[in-house]
Amino acid sequence: MLNPQKPFLCVVQATIVPADRTGTTITSHAMPAAPFGVPAWQLPGIAAYLNRLHRTGDNPRPEDFTAHLESRSRTAVPSPARPYLHAPLHDSSVTCLIDIALTPATSMGWPGVSLVVHQMEPGRCGFTRTETFRGCHAALVHTENEITAEHQRLASRARECRTGGVRELRDLAEATVTWMRKLTQASRADLVMARAAAVRTKIRH
Repeated sequence: MLNPQKPFLCVVQATIVPADRTGTTITSHAMPAAPFGVPAWQLPGIAAYLNRLHRTGDNPRPEDFTAHLESRSRTAVPSPARPYLHAPLHDSSVTCLIDIALTPATSMGWPGVSLVVHQMEPGRCGFTRTETFRGCHAALVHTENEITAEHQRLASRARECRTGGVRELRDLAEATVTWMRKLTQASRADLVMARAAAVRTKIRH
C-alpha cells in the first residue's frame, strides 16, 4: 500500500568489482523522483563517471563512485547522494531504479559495464519496464537516446509554453545531448579499434 506521506524515489545502485576481482561492494543512493529522478536525467551523470574513468585510466571504486554522486548533488541536475539502505525492487516508493555493475577497465580504458534500468509506475495497476544493456558502449548509446528523447519532449513543450523554466530545461537537455554524442562517438571509435586489434591478433595466430 502506498504511503501518501512518503515521496517517490529514484535510486542508483552500483555493484563494483575491484581490480583483484574480490570483495565486491554494493552502494545505493536515493533522491526524490521529481523532477529529475528519471533515466533521461540520471544516466548522463553516470556517463560522466564512466568518462572520467576512461580519461584517468582508473578502475572503478565504491568510494569514488559515491564521491562522484555527492559532487553532483548540488548541480542543476542533482544526482542521488543520500544513502539508501532498503531493497529497491520491494519498495513501493521507488519509481526509478538504475542498477549498474562496474568491473575494471578493458584494454581501451573503458570500464566493464552492465546496466539495468527499472521504471515502476506507482499504484497496484502500474506498469514496470526493465531494460538491460551489456557493455559500456551500449550503456552510453542508451543514455544518448534517453536524453535525446527528453530534449525532443521539452522542445515541443517550449513551443507550446513559452515560460523561461521550460526553455532553460530544453537548453540544458540540448547541451547534454551534444556532450553525450561526443562521448558515444569516442566510445564507438575505441570499440572499432578494439575489434580490429582482436581480428589482427586472430589472423596472426
